[in-house]
Amino acid sequence: MKKLSFFLVFLALIGGGIWYIGSNLDSIVARLIETHGSEATGTPVRVAGVAINLSEANAGISSLSVGNPEGFAGNAIEMEAFAIALDSESLTSDVIVINDILVKGARLNVIQQANGNNLQQLIRNLDSGGTSEPADDEGEGKKLIINRFTLEGASASLTAPDFDEVREVTLPTITLRNIGTAEGGATGREVARQVLEPVFEEAIESAAMQAIKDKASEAIEDAKDAVLEGIFGSDKEPE
Repeated sequence: MKKLSFFLVFLALIGGGIWYIGSNLDSIVARLIETHGSEATGTPVRVAGVAINLSEANAGISSLSVGNPEGFAGNAIEMEAFAIALDSESLTSDVIVINDILVKGARLNVIQQANGNNLQQLIRNLDSGGTSEPADDEGEGKKLIINRFTLEGASASLTAPDFDEVREVTLPTITLRNIGTAEGGATGREVARQVLEPVFEEAIESAAMQAIKDKASEAIEDAKDAVLEGIFGSDKEPE
């Protein structure tokens, strides 16, 4: 989802040929992430900082946010930091191999409405090309293989019409492997789908389950209070 957060950097890598640019690489990549990410998702994408070390084949991005689609307020995703470790020998080949992506401190905001939620709409935006038509030569660009992707220390919130407050949940660590390997390299759009779909599914499921548990607990407490009041004529438990 072309991508959100961690995947948006891929768009920058693919679209700009940034590995061959010199002294202003960090700022160039930051602009590419914001520009291509916004076009791909159809939402505002912002990044606070980028640090790339070509000699060590690694990169880091800090404070990246992806806005919500039209009809939803605020941001869909907010990320504190993520790090990328590349296979340096692949940088000049047609398939860039990313050995590891570690995402820390991500927050996914799930907003449920009658006709769907914001994360589902982001996926649809990516499938349709966001706000721009795909380039004619998009299929000829570099492709990607990600050996391992890890989302660590993430959280999600759920806002829905049936809930009187935002429900919060901590997500388990999510690890995905061999992304794009079966195809011999995947496009940025394909990589985004393979990564974001399971992440979004986990966020939505975890947030929904927590909301159900909270509602059940509230119902149990209400029933308990009603029983006690009927027995003791008071809403207080006996000493």
